Amino acid sequence: MDNKKYFLTNEFKEIFIMCKYLFTVILLFITLNNFVFSQDDQEVTPLPGMRGTPSNLPDISVIGDITGKLSSEPTDFDRNKILVREIELALQGYIYPEIRADVFLAMHRHDEHFEPEICEAYVSFLRIINGLSLKAGKIHVDYGKINKVHEHHRPYTNQPVALTNFFGKHGLVGEGVTLGYLMPLPLFMQIDIGAWRLEGKHHHEEDEEKSLTFGLADEVYTGRLWSSFPLGETSELELGASVAAAHGSHYQEHQDNAKVFGVDLTFKLWPSTYERLIFQNEIFNLHREIPVGKLNRWGFYSYLGYQFNKYWDAGLRYDWSENAFPENKKTNSLSGIITNRLTETTVIRLQCDYNFGLKSYNAFLQLVFGIGPHSHPLQ
Repeated sequence: MDNKKYFLTNEFKEIFIMCKYLFTVILLFITLNNFVFSQDDQEVTPLPGMRGTPSNLPDISVIGDITGKLSSEPTDFDRNKILVREIELALQGYIYPEIRADVFLAMHRHDEHFEPEICEAYVSFLRIINGLSLKAGKIHVDYGKINKVHEHHRPYTNQPVALTNFFGKHGLVGEGVTLGYLMPLPLFMQIDIGAWRLEGKHHHEEDEEKSLTFGLADEVYTGRLWSSFPLGETSELELGASVAAAHGSHYQEHQDNAKVFGVDLTFKLWPSTYERLIFQNEIFNLHREIPVGKLNRWGFYSYLGYQFNKYWDAGLRYDWSENAFPENKKTNSLSGIITNRLTETTVIRLQCDYNFGLKSYNAFLQLVFGIGPHSHPLQ
């Protein structure tokens, strides 16, 4: 009886949080709508550098991720279920010439529960002076190629294992500021430097080695240098190097210093208007100092994808990664992906994974839909 009462209490708490979250969003819409109507009779002068009359409402979009999963792993909570993994609300727009705001609010599933979360909320100063830009707020840090891309916008259903092992389930996300400088060179080359504050992923000390993920915590400093250049009229090569220095997630219990170095290489080829070949690779190297000694861990993924036409593409991804703990365990897996793009914002994806170490499989059937002009940075 007590367990049932506790379960109902938790359910009511979750419903209350969801209702409060949705009420806040609806109230925001009503406030913005009233403001627009109050301005209808006033002549609006465009801001310098902006084309046409500025809109008082931001671009508003809703993105959903519904995924079914089959798994041979008996301890997997999501196995043999169809679940709503995420519902995201995007509010985007310019607040001044070459200054824009992007806000992404979401309801994320964490095992049995939904939790409201600010995925990202930042302001971008696109040109402070020639070549210099700045972002401030909560951001998916520009580290490597795939970390900055929201999960529903990636060409596969789950996150590469190395990214999860070294940065956590949601990757490297922090609150802070980043400066970008586009170098005045004949080819594209940019350097990004950031300072962030992250919440650590705390576990009890005795459970550290049993934990499946690790994350950076407290003050984090990042840097990235990347360049791209054409190899021909229909091909492009991009190279990048990244670094993140911080405490590890157990720094409050004992010494835990960490640095993650990364190198990425992406090749793209466009044989025709709707055909595209992409070959993307990232290597990660974690250096972690803890009381038992210094850990040196490696991980990488390699993705090969081909878009056959406007609607269909397929890909293969290979993952290999060590973990971030004293008892080193390796993950070695292969994934096959087929995607049908119904529209620019709605896709159906089938993905099958095989873990060579565990001799287990996972199969995903994913539906990602979008309503509105939702946009992400181009990959």
